[in-house]
Amino acid sequence: MTTNSTAMPQEEEDLVCVSLELAAEAAGDISAAIYVDYFARCPGSEALMSHIDHLVRGKMLEEVFRLLMTQNYAEEQGYLNFEMRNHRLAYSVEAHMYGNLLDAILATVRTAVGDDWTTAFEAAWQKRLADLSAEISARVS
Repeated sequence: MTTNSTAMPQEEEDLVCVSLELAAEAAGDISAAIYVDYFARCPGSEALMSHIDHLVRGKMLEEVFRLLMTQNYAEEQGYLNFEMRNHRLAYSVEAHMYGNLLDAILATVRTAVGDDWTTAFEAAWQKRLADLSAEISARVS
């Protein structure tokens, strides 16, 4: 039997996506838990979002999850530029609210994953959150 030394290596698993899948398997829809944590961390956001129903909140989290599952934000530049400007002008979103939301998502996922949470998951999340936060910070003044 011979081995093919030119075989392409398998793509490394995205641990952020893996942990999101584990959270969904363990806890189902974690959206409500994320918002409870988020509003506790950022009370001003609850008042700001008081007129938004659960469907719109769900859509918002869907977009954040999509961004969290993105490893390279080069193709998201137009979307991020539009959204950050729109959030500031239309909704009076303050810069600190983004970090509070991302922290609430991480805490909720970590809790849902429970004993299966690893240092590798933590490292992957910290890097992804830092990358996404840098993209957001570049657009928020």
